[in-house]
Amino acid sequence: MENIDTLVNNYFNKAVEDLRRLIQINSIYDASSADSSNPFGIGAAECLNSFLNLANDDGFSVKNIDNYAGYAECGSGDLIGILAHLDVVPAGNIDNWKYHPYAAEIHDNKIYGRGTADDKGPLIAAYTALKILKDNYQLNKRFRIITGCDEETSMRCLKRYKETEEIPVFSFSPDASFPAVNGEKGQIQIVMKRDFIHQGYEPIKLLGLTCGEAVNIVPNEAYAYFSGNIAMMKRQLEEIAGDDLEIDFFENDYLRVKANGKAVHSMHAPDGVNAMYKLFRYLAHPDLDYGPWELMHWIRSMSVILDDKNCSKNLGINFSDEFGELTINMGLLRYKSADLQLHFDIRYPVTMKPSKFESKLPLITEKIMMLTQINKHTPPLYVDENNIYLKELLNAYSSVTNEEAKPITIGGRTYCTAMPNSVSFGAKFPQDEELAHQANECMDLGNFKKIITIYLQALINLNNL
Repeated sequence: MENIDTLVNNYFNKAVEDLRRLIQINSIYDASSADSSNPFGIGAAECLNSFLNLANDDGFSVKNIDNYAGYAECGSGDLIGILAHLDVVPAGNIDNWKYHPYAAEIHDNKIYGRGTADDKGPLIAAYTALKILKDNYQLNKRFRIITGCDEETSMRCLKRYKETEEIPVFSFSPDASFPAVNGEKGQIQIVMKRDFIHQGYEPIKLLGLTCGEAVNIVPNEAYAYFSGNIAMMKRQLEEIAGDDLEIDFFENDYLRVKANGKAVHSMHAPDGVNAMYKLFRYLAHPDLDYGPWELMHWIRSMSVILDDKNCSKNLGINFSDEFGELTINMGLLRYKSADLQLHFDIRYPVTMKPSKFESKLPLITEKIMMLTQINKHTPPLYVDENNIYLKELLNAYSSVTNEEAKPITIGGRTYCTAMPNSVSFGAKFPQDEELAHQANECMDLGNFKKIITIYLQALINLNNL
């Protein structure tokens, strides 16, 4: 039997090409092309079928579950699951990318593209490791890679899988961080609404506000649109603007104001710069006067309450436990013709009871002065660190990296919250920058090879249990 490093080297070039093949398919949730045959849109279905065709060609047994999800399986015995997703978040402004997000170009030993880190790269790493195991070892377990197309929105794919398919005795998801994740914070997404009525004659009118493409991304761009005496508004804004504010006439009829921030995954919200929070601070300047006046005064209040570092404290929900603290992100805002909507993504501590957190929502309603509705609520996840399967994953990580391996807790939400006896295992290394949901998302090919090696060792360990 060849050693693990040699085996990985033999399969590595194909793994890179398999990954490029998936990245080149735009698999965002697309409501415009969604129908009964393509529940999450044509791109997601295409990506799922591309992966299943790949696995079928490589000798796996495959099944497509109504284009919601699918799986590739090998072996016999107790079923071990690998949970990964093929859908991606929107790429955002293409101009913010060094290389096209769906071209899968390789530069400086990195492959660039939406999904390289979350979650197509880790999926192909785990798939390649399983193919090596299948081709070179006697299988004592059944291994099933379960892939879905709706992880980034509401996980309807995995819910559909569980309606008709077998539940593994244990699963891991390559969709978070190493060494392994045995705790995931609770997640609640809320929608807040309010009408701001125009009072009549207003020399300068705020016509629209907008930011964000997904609630679980800190928005890096935010826009405001003004009509009326826009020449005066432009002069006033230019007097207070910094380098992070762009002000210009829009189609000669409106003034468009753009604030720039820094996008990160909402689970790391304090590490990003929310462009709308920044825009609020500019629009709250006391020298500015515009209508609707009720909206202007609300923006001034929000400029104090909403910020990247102390948002939860200002809202009275700054809870924490030994595993981490609450984070909150306003990922979407839309205002037009009086109607204003905000969408918040909140990750709360592992040990906090869901009912207790829901009882705190009136604090947010009171502070932000808007009607509140829960759009999604997923309770926290915790798996005991003495779990025998978890220990084998940690042993695999230690044996490949020569590093101590202890489980961690994260603010992200993975398929593990919806599948019993599951933990996340990689694929981000502790020292690496978080690239998921950001422009210029990429996978270092050296790391890619190491990830495959770790997953292969983990599968060998699980196979021998």
